[in-house]
Amino acid sequence: MGDFGRRGFLGAIIAGSALTMVGCKGAVGGGDAGSGVLTLGADAGASNQFPENFNANGGGTGGPGIGFFYETLFRVSTRDGGKLEPALAEKVVYTNGGRTATYTLRKGVTWSDGKPFTADDVVYTYNFVLGDPSPDGLVREPVKALDEYTVQVNYNLPKYQQDTNMSMYYPVYPKHIYEAQGDHDKYVDKKPVGTGPGVLKSFSGQQVQITLRDDYWGGKAKGVKEVHIIPSGTVGNIQSSISSGKVDWADGGGAGVLTQFLGMGKDNHYEYFPDGSSRGVLFGCTYPPFTDAAVRRAFRDSVDLTAATKAVGTGYTVPSVTGLNLELYKDALLPEYAKPLTPNVEQAKADLASAGWSVEGGNLSKDGKSYPVRLFVNLDQPTDIVVAPMIIAQWKKNLGVDVAYMPTPDTVFQAKIHDYEMMVWTANLNGSAYNAFQGYSWKNLEPGPQKNGYGNQGLWKMPKAGNDALAALQALPRSSTAEITAQLQIIQKAVAEGAPYLAYMSGGSGEMWTTKNFTGFPTMKDDAFDYRSSIGGYNNVAMTTTALKAA
Repeated sequence: MGDFGRRGFLGAIIAGSALTMVGCKGAVGGGDAGSGVLTLGADAGASNQFPENFNANGGGTGGPGIGFFYETLFRVSTRDGGKLEPALAEKVVYTNGGRTATYTLRKGVTWSDGKPFTADDVVYTYNFVLGDPSPDGLVREPVKALDEYTVQVNYNLPKYQQDTNMSMYYPVYPKHIYEAQGDHDKYVDKKPVGTGPGVLKSFSGQQVQITLRDDYWGGKAKGVKEVHIIPSGTVGNIQSSISSGKVDWADGGGAGVLTQFLGMGKDNHYEYFPDGSSRGVLFGCTYPPFTDAAVRRAFRDSVDLTAATKAVGTGYTVPSVTGLNLELYKDALLPEYAKPLTPNVEQAKADLASAGWSVEGGNLSKDGKSYPVRLFVNLDQPTDIVVAPMIIAQWKKNLGVDVAYMPTPDTVFQAKIHDYEMMVWTANLNGSAYNAFQGYSWKNLEPGPQKNGYGNQGLWKMPKAGNDALAALQALPRSSTAEITAQLQIIQKAVAEGAPYLAYMSGGSGEMWTTKNFTGFPTMKDDAFDYRSSIGGYNNVAMTTTALKAA
């Protein structure tokens, strides 16, 4: 296992993917501030039926609103990339050169059935996630409780960065319930008992009803008494439902949300919250002509992303040439990379010419060989479907290269993801600047990590200096900001010169809401908020909901 533990990269791909788009069919509901009912729209997939399972790390597909029940030890700030804020843990102290992590847990927390939250719950969960001790694994001995509110993890290697992954993907489960179910991987959790503010009131495939606890450790909700979650439906339907006040809040948005949805009513609001990930074109670095870094740089540097950003109209920004978000990682970016990716067509042409490439009949040619190229796009990704043809058109206009557009069903796309000259996929992961590049370590080039989806599907081999910098970051405590920045900048140079991808958008989540019934939603414009109104994931949805007030 790598740093992501058992299922980390799956969570990272989901969380780091482009703007969440809503599903199908119609949304009905009824937000009602008078009765304290907050109505949310959530994606129910093609079936338009919610799965009845609240085990986020087993039992099959998870149901909506898991973050109302289960929580992590820390949460990732939306203001400072990689900064961890206390949640179920008050602090973590690293010793033994980063190999030993000692957690001090929050006292006075109870599970929704009244049982106390203790170190035993964290020990149970972390032993499941981190796996059995072994010289080649993550830990050298089982996770253990030092007392009722202190937990110790002993890693084989320095793991200062591990808490970011754990904070995004691995909530703490109640030992007194989960241990009795046997195999955690297979347990279908239909009656969640969590430390979060929610208690499941009723479940159906079309509506999940959750009451809020008065004894929640994070404080009693200010205006919401009950939460109803319904299928989002189509983009048009959910926007209409929010505009009328039938639904209060939903993830997603859809192309043109900035004009269409906001124009439907004065109480409508929308914000795009970047999470530090990026989306883009991954170059298949084992397929000619993309075995040549000069070709990869030329394809990256010949595209103006301004028109695509406007066409999508969801509020995302163009990241740095490195793929890093300009706001979240402003303190870590090298000055020459502290700007959005901008085109330099003349330099792109010069790179091709100096490497001996020419364009003949719309194909790149060298040494008498012609190389037709294709760009594969996952049909389940609406934003990619809008942007990819616009990028292809610019390659034709600026370089004279014809690129075949290959829209592909999701199951086929993922099964053959290593067979493409180019694909649109996650370029950088969310959570921290280290996470952004973690997938490009040499270890992830091995068959096992690639089979498990640990990243770098284009199979780019980072220069040794960059790979060494990734390893060094794991051994640096978070307080060593200057040293961390220095290592990150080594990686930035390697990425800028090696061009494993063209990052076209900063990843994150789009959030739509109305203030007809409730107010107090977080926004990036207000520095008082260091969390986002994301329904998926952990911590954010609980913090947003409990802070809302009746309009």
